[in-house]
Amino acid sequence: MNSRSLSLRLLFLALMVYVLNACSKEPLPDKLMAQISGYNHTDQYIHQFYVDDAWGGNVMAHSGGGSFVCCIVYPRQWRDGLAAKVRWTTSSPDPNATGPEAEEIWHEAVVSIEAYEAPGTTLNVHFLPGDQVRLVIFSGSDQADGYPGPGLGKKPKEFRW
Repeated sequence: MNSRSLSLRLLFLALMVYVLNACSKEPLPDKLMAQISGYNHTDQYIHQFYVDDAWGGNVMAHSGGGSFVCCIVYPRQWRDGLAAKVRWTTSSPDPNATGPEAEEIWHEAVVSIEAYEAPGTTLNVHFLPGDQVRLVIFSGSDQADGYPGPGLGKKPKEFRW
């Protein structure tokens, strides 16, 4: 192993320790942290998304929920008017597409965070047809008992990419 490879591995390790440490600390007594997971209920590929400037990843059409990134800070107690700014890009459902259909289109919306009675470990971001978004804080995925958000369901049979 050469010194450049070792340096890159050490840098990566240091970055991972920093991220894990940041997500494991409670910022304030009245605030909590949650990981972010995206669900794409549309025929479009979501290249990237952000919730209040926290990066959420990318999500293939009609998929999601299987990966998490760190973190958003949210109030321990839900309150009326609680919302977040969501920004995302969409394009062809084929992430390898070229030409005009591959062009990324930016979307932005201020989205209400759905009421929660108990704190959750994950902010589930549901991208729905018609540029609609739902934000659900919950300790579990869309398959968990009592999940208040939409289930991802199956890919439509006619959908191909």
